[in-house]
Amino acid sequence: MSVTDESRSGHAPSGAFRRVRPGHRSGPARSGTVLRVPPFEVAKSPVAGGTVPRPATWLNRLRPRLSGSLPQGIASPQHGDQLPHPRSEILALTGVRAAAALAVVVHHIGLPASAPEPLRNLAASGYIGVPLFFMLSGLVLAWNYSSLTVLSGTRLWRFYLARIARVMPLYWAVLLFLVVQRSARGVPQEALWRHLLAIQTWSGDYVIGQASYNPPGWSICVEIFLYALFPLLIPVIAFVSRRFGVAGLVSVMVFAFAVQVLLVALFTAEGWAHLSMRDPSSGHRWLYRNPLPRLSEFMIGMSLAFLLLRGFRLRIRVAGWLQAACVVVVLVVASLGPDHADWELPAFYGAMWTVPFAVLLLSLAAAPTAWLSRFFSTRALVSLGTASYALYLTHRPLLPYLGKDRLDLLTDPSGWAMYASVAVTIGLCMLVGEGAHRLIEVPARRAVLRLVQRRTSPRLVTERTPSEVSA
Repeated sequence: MSVTDESRSGHAPSGAFRRVRPGHRSGPARSGTVLRVPPFEVAKSPVAGGTVPRPATWLNRLRPRLSGSLPQGIASPQHGDQLPHPRSEILALTGVRAAAALAVVVHHIGLPASAPEPLRNLAASGYIGVPLFFMLSGLVLAWNYSSLTVLSGTRLWRFYLARIARVMPLYWAVLLFLVVQRSARGVPQEALWRHLLAIQTWSGDYVIGQASYNPPGWSICVEIFLYALFPLLIPVIAFVSRRFGVAGLVSVMVFAFAVQVLLVALFTAEGWAHLSMRDPSSGHRWLYRNPLPRLSEFMIGMSLAFLLLRGFRLRIRVAGWLQAACVVVVLVVASLGPDHADWELPAFYGAMWTVPFAVLLLSLAAAPTAWLSRFFSTRALVSLGTASYALYLTHRPLLPYLGKDRLDLLTDPSGWAMYASVAVTIGLCMLVGEGAHRLIEVPARRAVLRLVQRRTSPRLVTERTPSEVSA
C-alpha cells in the first residue's frame, strides 16, 4: 500500500512529513553506497506483500508472525469471505478496536466505590470508545472503497451486501436470545420491529432507543445509517482530495469539527445538555445516540483515509510523540470527568475527543513502526480487535448473569476481591465474545455471502483480504 513505502524500504523519511506518489517504488541502492539503517528485523509479510521492518524489541515477541499465519478470526484470509479490494490491513487500526471495545465493557461494569475517583471517572467515561468506532469505521471504509459511488452498479450492491453480512447476523442472534429470554420471563416485547430493522435509536423514547433489549445495539443503528450514506459521501471526499489536495481534506475535517462545537454550544446555551436521558430534547439523545451528529466523526475518518491514500507519512519519532500526547490527553480528561462545566457533558458525547482521536488514528496508520502502532499491532490486540464487534454486542446481556453491573458495584464493600471480580468478569466477557465471533459471526457472515454467490455470480465471494476487519 502506498502508505507503507517506509516499511518496505526499512528507513524513515528524511523530513517530518513525506508524501509518496501512488505506485512509487524506490530503486536499488547504487553500488558502494552505505546506508545507515536502524536495527530492524525485516520479515516478508503476506499481508502487505513486501518487507516490514520490525524494531528488535520485546514487542516483536507479541507481534503476529508475518511470515506465518495471522491471528485466527476475521483477520485471517481463511476465516470470513470478503469483497476483493487491493489494499492490505493496517494492523494497528485493528488493534485499537480492542481498546475501544474494552473501554465500553469497563464502562458498563464500572469500578467499586472504594476505587480512587480518577479511576472511577475513567471507567465511567468508557463510552467514548463509541465515537472512536465511528471515526475508525469511516477511515477503514474509505481506505478500502475509495472509488465507490452510487453509480457503481453491481459493486455498490455487493458493498451493501457485505455490510449487512458484516454486522447483522450476530446482531440478530443476540436479539433472538433476548427475545426468548423476555418471553420466558413474561416480559412484553417492546417495539421489537424497530430492533429487528435496527432503527430503534431514531426513537425519542429512551427505553425503545437504548434501554430495552441490548443497549449497545443503538450504535449498530448508527452504523447502518452511515453505511447507507457512504456511497453518497465518498465521491465528495474523493473530489475534494483530487481538486484541493491536503488543504481540502483538512478543511473538511475542520468543518465537521466546527459543527460538533456549534452543537455543543447550542445545547449548552439552551439548557438541553443536562436534561435527563429520558427527555426527548436531551443532549444524550441528540448528540450521543442520534445518527445525524455522528456524520462528523465518520467524515473525519474518511478524510483521514484519503490523507493516507495521498501518501501522507509521519516520521517515526514525531508519530511517537503525537501518540503519547493523544493517550495522555484522553486519559487525563477522562479521569477528570465531565462535571466541571455545563459544556463538558455534551462535549464528552463526541466533540471533546474528535481532535485527539483523529490525530491518534492518523499517527497509527501513517507510522506503522512507531511505539504505539507496534503495540496495537501485537498478536494479542489484533486477535482481540478481530473479535471486538462480538465482544461489544454480547457483553451487556451477559453482565446480569455474572452479577456485575456498574450500579451494583457502587454499594459493594471495599477490598481486593472486588477488583479481582471485575477483572474476572472482563475476562469472561472476552471469552464469550471470542466464542460468538468464531461460532456465530464469522460462519454466519460466510454463509450469507456464499448463499448469494450461489444464486448470483460465482465471482461474488472471493478470497478476502484482511482489511475489512476494522470496518
